[in-house]
Amino acid sequence: MKQRKWNGLLTIGSLIGGFVGFLIGEWVLDQWEGRLHETLLIGIYFGQLALMVGLGCLIAEIISPKLNGHNWRLRYAGDGWKLLVPGTLVLLFVGGLLCQFIYGFTLAKKEKPQDYVLLLDMSESMKETDPGKLSNQAAQSLIRRMDASTRVGLYTFNEEPKLIFPLTKLDRAGVKEELAAKTAAIPAPYGQTDIGRVLTTVMDNLKQQGELRAGTTVILISDGISQMDTSQVLAPYVQNGVKVHTVGILGTSDPKGNALLQRIAEGTGGRFYDVQTADRITGAFDQIYTNKKPNHLLNERTGDAASDGYHGWLRVVLMLLIGTLLGLSLGIVFDNRYLARSFAIGGTVAGLLAGWILEAGLPGASYPSIYRALADLTLAAVLSFSTLAIAVQHDSSAAAGSGLRSGSRKSLTGRDDNRSDGRGEGPVGKRFRS
Repeated sequence: MKQRKWNGLLTIGSLIGGFVGFLIGEWVLDQWEGRLHETLLIGIYFGQLALMVGLGCLIAEIISPKLNGHNWRLRYAGDGWKLLVPGTLVLLFVGGLLCQFIYGFTLAKKEKPQDYVLLLDMSESMKETDPGKLSNQAAQSLIRRMDASTRVGLYTFNEEPKLIFPLTKLDRAGVKEELAAKTAAIPAPYGQTDIGRVLTTVMDNLKQQGELRAGTTVILISDGISQMDTSQVLAPYVQNGVKVHTVGILGTSDPKGNALLQRIAEGTGGRFYDVQTADRITGAFDQIYTNKKPNHLLNERTGDAASDGYHGWLRVVLMLLIGTLLGLSLGIVFDNRYLARSFAIGGTVAGLLAGWILEAGLPGASYPSIYRALADLTLAAVLSFSTLAIAVQHDSSAAAGSGLRSGSRKSLTGRDDNRSDGRGEGPVGKRFRS
């Protein structure tokens, strides 16, 4: 007969596993986003998440085998450990990889080449606000992190702009270290600040050299105020689709300077980062670059796909598929057909909800990790309740008066196993393997 069951300890184990998987996943994204290809990155993310959820569920069911019965714990729990890695890590690694391939393939034709132009304030006041030249170090770090397909240029400015190196593609050996060395050799700050002049010079140079193309990003860091006609200076940036992200290290000492940097960013569709102190510049640079990375299932879409409803639905559908695979993986770990079907249905619902959370929350999110956490925990929690909502096959009582319980445990290959554990309790469900 079919029964509705629920193991509260399994739900707790699944949630703990989901949270640990989230933490590991955030570390993977932090360390390898922009270095590994997106398909491999997402495969690793979901593979380890499934492993952590499966591990938590397996331990919980061994401690309290409410879904599989005591006979499973005595005779088949060892198989769960053997099936854990291939059933979770491998299955979801492949599933995540394929889902990201589909997601990335549909976006690939709309991705535009990305150019970055860094503008570093080298006026006299930077001796006080950035005595350790941390802005230079942040620029060096950013250059080393960039993809080989990226082009980067660098200007310094006070009252006069100075080109340190033009847009250079990072596709040949040693070029990153070469540009980083030029950045490190920038002379000590001196002079006054003229932000309008450097922005005008950069735009004129890009046009004259034929290097101007949509998708170019300018990153400007400054600690001072400047007199400029904002609308006039920014007009060509708006017309050519060039965003200017600004980083201010003024703190609250000069609100007029921050207001100018904010107007520049907002006027071009960029973002203003008020880091207040120089030691936070690297974090701002990394955030700007990370937000411009190629689109994947776990970050905000950029470019033409940002407002494309088709890709929003695609993300939800692919997350639904990942949820289904996650549920199926638990059935494989427990080597049980009926549980696999139940968990797969619950995982499908969980994946649908997780996809909706990501699609609704990631666009414009200041802390995208919050929505990834909610999605991961939703996947872990909802599928663990599926056996309560969906009845699974259980052993049935024998003929009246016999005092015995019958039923079979059957693998996917069809083998029956009617043996009892010696406690008068028959085995439960159907096994995957013979």
